[in-house]
Amino acid sequence: VTMDWMAVSSYGAGTKSSGVVQIRKDLDTDLTGKHVLIVEDIIDSGLTLSWLLENFAARGAASIEILALLRKPEAAKVEIHSRYVGFDIPTEFVVGYGLDYDERYRNLRDVAVLAPHVYA
Repeated sequence: VTMDWMAVSSYGAGTKSSGVVQIRKDLDTDLTGKHVLIVEDIIDSGLTLSWLLENFAARGAASIEILALLRKPEAAKVEIHSRYVGFDIPTEFVVGYGLDYDERYRNLRDVAVLAPHVYA
């Protein structure tokens, strides 16, 4: 088993995806012929994950599965099949436990809904 990580984002300073995926840190591992498990914090619109699936397929991954802690089914703009999902949640913006808003609230111990007055 080889583990690697990649940082990608389609969010700027806000709560809506820009739709433009930026690679902040790329993989060091060659995916050719490898079976890949993407461990994702949250599936929101699905646009970033859709881009990532295409990117990994182009890199020659033998198979790609997805594990997500959270998924917002009602926010989906593209259909993403995630084999493993922790919780389906409503479309509210959540923070904590690694999820952030404008680089804040990431270190909260729990996942919480961000009050709209914080970002409105």
